[in-house]
Amino acid sequence: MLARAVRVAAIKGIEVRLDPSVVLLAVLVAVLFATRFLDGFAPAMAFTMAGIGSLLVVATTFAHELAHALEARHRGLEVESITLLLFGGVTEMHASGQSARDELAIAAVGPYVSLVCGAAFGLIATFTPDLLPSTVADPVAEVAGLLGWWNVLLALFNIVPGAPLDGGRVLRALLWMLLRDRLRALRISVRAGQVLGFGLVGTGVWVVASGALPLIPSLVGAFVLATTGLFIANAAQRELRNAELDEVLTGRTIRDLVATFPTPWPADQRVADGHARLVEADALDGELLTIDHPDGRIGAVEVASIGSDGGDHDATRTVGELGTDVTDLPAIDVDADLHALVDTFQGEHRIVRVTRDGLTIGALTEREVARALERLRRAGTRAGRPKDDAVTSGEVPM
Repeated sequence: MLARAVRVAAIKGIEVRLDPSVVLLAVLVAVLFATRFLDGFAPAMAFTMAGIGSLLVVATTFAHELAHALEARHRGLEVESITLLLFGGVTEMHASGQSARDELAIAAVGPYVSLVCGAAFGLIATFTPDLLPSTVADPVAEVAGLLGWWNVLLALFNIVPGAPLDGGRVLRALLWMLLRDRLRALRISVRAGQVLGFGLVGTGVWVVASGALPLIPSLVGAFVLATTGLFIANAAQRELRNAELDEVLTGRTIRDLVATFPTPWPADQRVADGHARLVEADALDGELLTIDHPDGRIGAVEVASIGSDGGDHDATRTVGELGTDVTDLPAIDVDADLHALVDTFQGEHRIVRVTRDGLTIGALTEREVARALERLRRAGTRAGRPKDDAVTSGEVPM
């Protein structure tokens, strides 16, 4: 979902992005607000109030996320972006060196700001009738009152102790302090988040089945509950997988991922002789082999294309003719941290060159790196990792 987000602004170097699903959030909120306002106001006024109210809901959601971002920046963490979407928002940050106390403060500040927003709207709803004419005060007070309760409920919902909600992060931080094992604390908060998520799905089904509400509010409410519940359950599991992967990346280099790279092949190497050389070099498990061209260019050829007996190719055909020029692709040193390797694949590049002392010694595809990291993650999950490892990346939904 986040890949579709559109950059709309930047605040102190923090990108602000809107996912297309945020439009659905605004529409759903407007529908819910309109059903309430139509009972006491003319249709034109009710729909205007609902539209303004839905925009303010998005604005206060942004304020919630901005609080996370600014607190993280205050604590020396690198914040990349804030993305608003259907289920609230996500603050993406690199949290290398983050402590349990940092995580506690960053998580708690979001609900705190929501409570402040709720109190501010409550004050507006209370004192507007004494300051403005009734024709203006009534709709303003009605919208402000509803937004006040919305933000209070948002804060209360967010402090429910289950990942990926802020309350789940607070729970994780407290357990991290108590157990001194960040990953174990995360697993507990993830399980709590999954229970919460599936509980919301069940509540959505009950809302429709019970007939306790009119049809349209019932369907809208059930949709919001069910989709939010599924999002929370999936996001909690994804957070655990990301944390386990992070444990794998921390302290490892490309040398730990790939023991050896086959010697680059000369461009005039015949394809018909390639299979025997692959077997001899034990290189059949990789995806790419590098090629040295006489003019200094660097190429790469797929192992699969020469991994058979060569019978499908002309006996005089060379690997240089099959290869792809990778000279201008991103390069990374073989002793680089695995975090740097993963970052190199950001954007449209799917192949990176691996160098040693400035010379290309191999090439890796995104797919084979992902497979190798998944094997390491599974092995690390079974074997366990040292306690109190640093967090290297994180998201703060809602």
